[in-house]
Amino acid sequence: MAKILIVEDDQFIREMYNLVLTKAGHEVTEALDGKVGLSMAQEGGYDVILLDLMMPNLDGLGFLQGLKDNPPKKKNGNIIVLSNLAYSDAKQKAIDLGASNFLVKADLDPKDVRAAVEKALK
Repeated sequence: MAKILIVEDDQFIREMYNLVLTKAGHEVTEALDGKVGLSMAQEGGYDVILLDLMMPNLDGLGFLQGLKDNPPKKKNGNIIVLSNLAYSDAKQKAIDLGASNFLVKADLDPKDVRAAVEKALK
């Protein structure tokens, strides 16, 4: 069972990913915005982090920069960015700041998210 952190401000999306990943046998923790998520990620110990880019209080790029500037106490696994900003420079910035994958939300089915998590765990 993997520990997964979902950092997403959209309640519907957060709950959908939580349900799919919980059914797959993972332990899921949710953060409602980037600031809360960053605090949780800095404690560390997550096998995978699912990160939205557009959030209140602290966006996903700010989250990644904060994690880079103040590394977690306990190492985290891969960070998968989920966003609709695929055609901007946000994708490259996210990768440069440590994200391991970038998925376009509009193209995603919940099973695609589960598959990306399973791949990241290998």
